[in-house]
Amino acid sequence: MRAVLALIAGGPERVSLSAAAIVAIVFVLAGHGWDLARAAWHGSLFVSGFVFVWAVLAIVGNAAGVADGEAATQAPKEPDHG
Repeated sequence: MRAVLALIAGGPERVSLSAAAIVAIVFVLAGHGWDLARAAWHGSLFVSGFVFVWAVLAIVGNAAGVADGEAATQAPKEPDHG
C-alpha cells in the first residue's frame, strides 16, 4: 500500500497526507463521518493535553536552569603559577 501511495503522491509527507485523505473519504462514503469527527475531536483533546504538559515541563525546566547544564559542569580554570 505504501508503494502505491508513494507512486501516486510522491514523498513521505505526501504519502501520509494521501493516506489520511483516503481514510477520511472512505469513512464519509461508508456513512461513518460522525465517528471520524468524534475520533478527531478526542484525538485533538489528547494532543492538546500532551502539548500542555510538555510546555509546562519546558517552562519549569527553563526556570530551574536545566538548559544551563553544560556551563554549570565545567570547573573554573586555575591560573598557571609556573
